[in-house]
Amino acid sequence: MKQYCKYHPTRPAHWHCDKCNTARCPECVEARDMGGHHQGEKLHMCPNCNLPVQWLGVENIIDPFWKRLPRFFLYPFCIRPLLLMLGLSAVAALLQGPGIIGLLALLAVWGVAFKYAYAILKSTAGGNLTVPELDAQTLYENFAPVAKQVCIYMAIFFMVGIMFTKLGMAGGIVFIILATVFLPAMIILLVTTESLVQAINPMLFFRLAVRIGWGYLLMVFFCSILGGAPALLSRHAIQYLPPMLHVFLFTLVKIYYTFISYHLMGYVILQYHQDIGYRVDFDDFMDEGTQADQAMPAANDPANHLLNRVNQLIKDGNHEGAIAEIESETGGQKIVDPLLSAHYYTLLKITGAKDKIGNHGLNHLDMLVRENKNAQAVDVYLHCLTSDPEFTPNAGALLKVAGLLSATGRNKEAMTASAKSLRKLDQIRR
Repeated sequence: MKQYCKYHPTRPAHWHCDKCNTARCPECVEARDMGGHHQGEKLHMCPNCNLPVQWLGVENIIDPFWKRLPRFFLYPFCIRPLLLMLGLSAVAALLQGPGIIGLLALLAVWGVAFKYAYAILKSTAGGNLTVPELDAQTLYENFAPVAKQVCIYMAIFFMVGIMFTKLGMAGGIVFIILATVFLPAMIILLVTTESLVQAINPMLFFRLAVRIGWGYLLMVFFCSILGGAPALLSRHAIQYLPPMLHVFLFTLVKIYYTFISYHLMGYVILQYHQDIGYRVDFDDFMDEGTQADQAMPAANDPANHLLNRVNQLIKDGNHEGAIAEIESETGGQKIVDPLLSAHYYTLLKITGAKDKIGNHGLNHLDMLVRENKNAQAVDVYLHCLTSDPEFTPNAGALLKVAGLLSATGRNKEAMTASAKSLRKLDQIRR
C-alpha cells in the first residue's frame, strides 16, 4: 500500500522515519552532506528525531506504467521536445529530395532525434521524469549511443536476410516477430550496460524480458502500436497533403511517437529497476511537480536545518515550541535570515506575544524595507503600532513607511510616521 507524506497528504512519501513512524516527502526531510570519504553523498534526516530516514523505494513514488499512459502522450508537448520536434520536421521538409542534400538532412534529423530520444530514455530510467535540456551535450556531443542503436537495427536487418535465405518465408516472418518483441529489451540493455555486445546477446535480452514478466509484453504491445501509428496516419490522411507538408507532418508524428516510446522504455526501467539490477539514485529523483531546489535544501546549511525544525513544529501545531527553538538557536541575537525572521514574526503574532513582537518588529521591518517588500512592511508597522503605540523604528524605515502609507490614502498614519521620523532625526542630530 502506497504511503503518503504526513504533512502533505496528496504527495507520495519518499522516506520514512522509524522512530516517530512518520512518512515524509522531500520537503519534509533534511539533506546533510556526509563529508569525509563520502563527500558529495547526502544523508537524509528526520527534523523531529534528528535520525536518518529510510528510503521507501521508487515503487512508493511512481504509478505502474499502464496507469500512466495518458501522461506519456503529453510528455513530448513540453516546450523543449516540442520545439525540437517542430525544428527537425521543418528541416526535413525544407531539405527533402532525392539528392545528397536530402539524404544528409534526413540523417542529421534522425541522428539528433535519436540522440534526444536516448537522453529521454536515460533521464527517465534514472528517476528524472522531467524533459532533458536542449543543450550541446544532449543534442550533439557523444553520438556513440546513437551509433550503437543503429548497429542493433543493422544486426537485426542482417539476421532477417539470413533467416529468409536459410528458413524461407515462414522462418523469416517468425524471426521478424521475435525481433520486434525483443527490440525494447535490447535497447534497455544498451542503456543499463552501455554495451552493444550485451545488448544483442540473446541470453541476456531474453532473461531481461523474463525478469520484467507480463509487464514487458504489455510494454511491447504499446510500443508496437506507437511504432505503427505514423505509417497508419500517413496512409490514410497525411499522403493527401502537398509533398512538403506531407514530409513535415510525417516526420513530426514519427519523432513524437519515438519520444513517447523511449520515455515509456525508460519508465519501465525505472519501475522494474530492482528486477533488472539497474541502480536508481533517489537523490536525483524528480517528477513533473518537483523542483530541485525545493526537494533538497542545501546540505550542511544551519539556516536550513533550523527552518526545517521550525516548520516541523509549526506543522504539528506547536507554535510555542517553534518560538522556543528559534530563540534557543539565535541566543537572543538579531535574526539575519529573512525567511526565519518572517516565521518568528508570524509566530509571535499568532501567539499574541506583545512583549516580544515590538522588539522583533524593529529588525523585521528593516529587512522588509531593504528588500522593498512594501505591502508587508506597512502591515508589520501598523500591527506593531497596534500592539505598542510607542513603536518607533529607525528614521529611514519610518520615512519609507510614511511614503507608503500616504500613497495608499492612509494620511493620518502617514503623518504620525513622518512626525516620528522627524523626532528621530532630531535626536540623532543632538
